[in-house]
Amino acid sequence: MKNLPAPLHVREEDIMRLLKVPNVEHLLYEICYLNKYIEEEFMFKAMITQLCKDQRASVEKVTMLEAKNKRFQTLIAAKEVALTGFESSRVIDDFKKLIAFKTIIQDCIQEACNHIYEIECIDEGFIRGFLKGVRLVQRKTGVEVEGLTPSQASDDSPPDSNGDEIESELQKAFGLEVDDEVIDIE
Repeated sequence: MKNLPAPLHVREEDIMRLLKVPNVEHLLYEICYLNKYIEEEFMFKAMITQLCKDQRASVEKVTMLEAKNKRFQTLIAAKEVALTGFESSRVIDDFKKLIAFKTIIQDCIQEACNHIYEIECIDEGFIRGFLKGVRLVQRKTGVEVEGLTPSQASDDSPPDSNGDEIESELQKAFGLEVDDEVIDIE
């Protein structure tokens, strides 16, 4: 700039002499080249500036979302804690009110009663069969068994039976075949 004339009037010759270009076409070429270079540099700076702004905005958005996420996680955890105790008992209470629940409970009770009845029948049958066997032994041997009450000792089978049917029942109950070893009671 020192080489330029004092009044700031720049001519083509001054520019050519300053840039050391031989002719005007070359000067135009240099100006176009410089213009493209300046535009590219401007675009590059503008893109970098925009990317920096976007990055800052992204960082701010990420931190804001992380803060919201933490807040929501604490709210969700608090609601889960509140609902686990309350919700499960409420669901159970609602289920108890349903007819299906009452039906299920009645079915379970009926199954338990049937099972108990079957066990009692088996026990009663076993006791009755055992007492028949004891009476048979008592009748064949003529020995009284201690610990039997008079009602237990009374014979509920006809007096003319010799105990063959009881023996056959006992054989069936214990799975004894006719060929199996027969234990003589006498």
